[in-house]
Amino acid sequence: MSKKCQHCGVYILDDTDRCPLCHGVLDGNEAGIQSYPNIVDKMKKMSLALRILLSAWIVTMIALGIASYYNPKMLVATHVVGVITFYVLFMLWLMSRPYYGYIKRIYLAIIVGVVMVISLDWILGYRGWSLNYVLPAGLILLDVALIILRLINRRNWQSYMVHQLGIILLGLVPAWFIHIGWIRHPILSVCAIAISLVMFVVTLILGGRAARTELKRRFHV
Repeated sequence: MSKKCQHCGVYILDDTDRCPLCHGVLDGNEAGIQSYPNIVDKMKKMSLALRILLSAWIVTMIALGIASYYNPKMLVATHVVGVITFYVLFMLWLMSRPYYGYIKRIYLAIIVGVVMVISLDWILGYRGWSLNYVLPAGLILLDVALIILRLINRRNWQSYMVHQLGIILLGLVPAWFIHIGWIRHPILSVCAIAISLVMFVVTLILGGRAARTELKRRFHV
């Protein structure tokens, strides 16, 4: 018998106890008493490990900061190491949050990753490559991820429309940077914004009544 993930809405046909997408406990429709995996102890262990890693990171960064004070040549390297290791810790923390859901984790991983790369660009003297190329590439990556998720969860494709609207809103960031002159090579940014808009319009047209009903349900109009 199939099992349904109440968080993702997908049906799992094998005998696993957890959703392969969000790692949440599955609700089966078979009769009898359900046996659920005990994930409380695992979560506690992961939380303790992350706290230990965070403490080690803070101590290491303080030590590198003191060393950079006496040797200014280490300052840039210290900032770069700090940003990269912070993102690694963030990803470990994100992976330990199964109840966040796969959409939220993908969004956070990409958005925070783009912010980290932009900060590296500033640390290294800011040459503009992060805003000109990495920022719009992040938007395109979000669109690609959304397409893949829709293909995986075809039965509930219309629920992703609100996420597409969120990507369009994020597209206002590079649009504003183009307006104020921070982005000097806007071709990729314009393409990223156009892709998001086209995806939403095509979904709205092809989705027909189901798409319009989803928007009405989400925004109460």
